[in-house]
Amino acid sequence: MTTRRNGFHAPPFTRRGALGVLGGGVLAAGTLGASFAHAQTPQRGGTLRIGEAEGGTSDSLDPTTYFSYHMYTVGYTLGNTLVELDANKQPIPELAESWEGSKDAKRWVFKMRKGVEFHNGKTVTAADAVWSLNRHIAPDSKSAAKGFLEGVSSIRADGDNVIIEHETGDADIPIIMGQFHLLILPEGHDDWTGFVGSGAYVLDRFEPGVQFTATRNPNYWKPDRGWVDSVEMLFILDPTARASALMTGEVDVIDRTDNMIVDRIKAMNKFQIVESVGTAFHESVMDTRAAPFDDANVREAIKYAINRDELLEKIYRGYGAVGNDHPVPPTDPFYNSELPQRPYDPDKARWHLKEAGLDSLDITLSAADGAYAGAVDVAVLMQASAAQTGLNINVDRVPNDSYWSDVWMKKPYCMSAWGVRPTPGMMFSVAFAENAPWNEAYWSNDRFNELLVAGKAETDFDKRKEIYWEMQEIVHRDGGNALFAFPAELDSYALNVQGATTDAVARLMGCRVSERVWFA
Repeated sequence: MTTRRNGFHAPPFTRRGALGVLGGGVLAAGTLGASFAHAQTPQRGGTLRIGEAEGGTSDSLDPTTYFSYHMYTVGYTLGNTLVELDANKQPIPELAESWEGSKDAKRWVFKMRKGVEFHNGKTVTAADAVWSLNRHIAPDSKSAAKGFLEGVSSIRADGDNVIIEHETGDADIPIIMGQFHLLILPEGHDDWTGFVGSGAYVLDRFEPGVQFTATRNPNYWKPDRGWVDSVEMLFILDPTARASALMTGEVDVIDRTDNMIVDRIKAMNKFQIVESVGTAFHESVMDTRAAPFDDANVREAIKYAINRDELLEKIYRGYGAVGNDHPVPPTDPFYNSELPQRPYDPDKARWHLKEAGLDSLDITLSAADGAYAGAVDVAVLMQASAAQTGLNINVDRVPNDSYWSDVWMKKPYCMSAWGVRPTPGMMFSVAFAENAPWNEAYWSNDRFNELLVAGKAETDFDKRKEIYWEMQEIVHRDGGNALFAFPAELDSYALNVQGATTDAVARLMGCRVSERVWFA
């Protein structure tokens, strides 16, 4: 049995302009701004220069340390996973040419593709894949993929096959094998000043937080990928500087184009803007272990005190969709369309405060644009809307450069941003399950945790949907994540960059931009 997700058409929702719906429930926009025509035949040559919105001096080439999309893009430039996720989040063969799962989804067999070589000339084998995957589930592993792989009891080689055993069953295993972290490396590789992969490009230079360069792999095994001669990435955290680099021709591509700048770029009629909704979400997060956030009524009051429509209009300029305090976007086939959208309601916020025994409450919200561009402005608007509810929010503007190391999952109330994982089960596993490595709200709900195990093992779409609908309701009502927006991801490309498309996996074509585009 090979599990694939059913087709779906999402209900309409608020955003600027009209968007199309692709198969598999993926909402996608076409390119905005200047019109352009794709070259009929991709051609080789040129240097692709990318301005990345993230990057820090602590970044490492070790996939178990990958934390954000700039390193995912680096990883996919240099390496491959067993499975590739296409633009609709569907699993397709990569280093594994096929796979098969048992009816209970407890045993999966991945057949390795033959004839693929690493950059050092070594043939890629099942033993390499097993070693690479087991690193993420080792007892001392801090890999974010450990949450996805929870319940995996064994990963072993059997000839040319990789055998994955799961304690309770997980129908998402093929999709998980396409995740950013699970790149396949030569068995025993441990020199992270370098990277030996099987990808379209070979590492030249990596200066964490500054620059990355790579040259085309002349022996790349995919004949229809890896068109440019070389790739350069500049890590440009400031959104204005990143947009300026594009407009002045210093780079050919940027991600996370600022909503305040995108209309100016479009007006120049020199660039393509590729827009996707449902690949990311923004939120404020409460530590549910710490008073006053350990009271579910306080959490509800905070959620009702957020004016989501105002945020979408003023901060996101209409590019996106409002959130409903759970991480499943309206574009997902498992989205709970019958769960009422939480409105801005000062009266309900006050009522929940009184249920918590409070007439008013002073809280501090830690915020920095290092969380995402506009996070401080969001916090200030939240402060203003909450003032009518008895919630007095003090916005603590903290440094950008240390936000993820010193604030996130350390301060009791802070801003956060996520990329949406390909399935609800994966998203719940990495950030909402009790023992998830990035359970940023430190939240635990017994019923939710029971349903997560059942949902992952369920292979019937309708039964799985029923489970995920209830899980969304539980997070919406009880969770510590005040999730208010699914912002549009806006990637900007020079007109001569061809093949640029929207992608439901992540920005920059699922972080595979380096091997997928070419120059006119």
